[in-house]
Amino acid sequence: MFVRASIGTLAKLGLADIKIIDEPRTAYFLQYSENGCLGKCRFCNQSRSSRAGKDWLGKVTWPPVELATVLDSWRDVFDRVCFQTIIKQGFIEEARVFIREITRVSDLPVSLAITPVSKSILREFKELGVDKLGVGLDTVTEELFTKWGKPYTWRIYWRFIEEAVDVFGEGNVYVHIIVGLGESLREALETIIKIYSKGARVALFNYFDSSNMKSIDKRYYRIIQLAVELIENGEDPLEYIDLDSMRFKQQPGIDVYEALYTRGCPGCNRPFYTDLPRVIYNFPSRKILEKHRNEIMRELESIGVKA
Repeated sequence: MFVRASIGTLAKLGLADIKIIDEPRTAYFLQYSENGCLGKCRFCNQSRSSRAGKDWLGKVTWPPVELATVLDSWRDVFDRVCFQTIIKQGFIEEARVFIREITRVSDLPVSLAITPVSKSILREFKELGVDKLGVGLDTVTEELFTKWGKPYTWRIYWRFIEEAVDVFGEGNVYVHIIVGLGESLREALETIIKIYSKGARVALFNYFDSSNMKSIDKRYYRIIQLAVELIENGEDPLEYIDLDSMRFKQQPGIDVYEALYTRGCPGCNRPFYTDLPRVIYNFPSRKILEKHRNEIMRELESIGVKA
C-alpha cells in the first residue's frame, strides 16, 4: 500500500536527504492516488480537475512511499501523526489500515482529515485511535463553496461538523478555512464565529495561486489570525475590528505573536505548506518568527495593533 508523505516528514524519518529550514512537529501523510482526488476543488493540486503534478500539495512535495517502508523506519520524533484522505474508491478502508498500522508502531496521537462520512464511521475511527478530526469546509459562504467546486453540499458539511463534535467532543474538531477565496472580512469572521459556536475550532490557511505562486494580502490575513486568537480567548472579534477600515479599534488583550503561529491541531506547524521562507503567513516556530519580528511589527502596526 502506497501513501504520500510530506518531504519534511520523510527527511525527519531518514527517508529523504534534504536540508530542512524548520522541522515538522507532525508527521504528515496523504492518501495516494496516481490520478489524485475525485473531488474537483479548484484550489487543490490533488483535484482531478487540476493539471498540477500530484506530487504537490500546497507548496510542499509529497512523494509516494510504501507504508511498510514508513513503518520500518518509524521513530517517535514527532508530536503527532496526521493522515489526510482524498475521495477515491476504498478510501475509508485505506484510512482504517493506515491508522491501525501506524498505531501499532507509535504511541503518538493521531489526527484524521476526512470528507463527510457517517457518524458510525466517525465512531469507528475514534475507537481506532483518532483523537482530532479535520474537516475541509475551506470556504466561508455557500456561494464560494459552489464556486470553488467543493464536493457534497454546504448543508452536508455543516451537519458533518456537528456530528463530528458529537463524536469527538468540543474542541477536538478542526474546521479548515482557506482565507482569500473571495470572501469579505465580515463573511470570514461570521463563519469562523459560527464554527466555534458549534464546538469546533479553526485550522487556518492562506490561499495562494499555484500558477504564479502569489498569495493574499498579508494585512488581511493578520486581522483574521488575530480574530481567531481573540475567539480562542473568549472574546468577540467584531468588538475590536472596524470592518470598513480593516483596522483594530482597540488593542486586543492577547499575545499577538501567539496568533501568528500555524493554527491547526496540537503539534501542527506545517512548515512552509502555504508559505515561502521569505514570505511567511503562518509561523512554524519561535525561531522563524524571531527572524521576522521587525517585519511583523510593521504589519501589525498597519492594522492598528502594537506588538
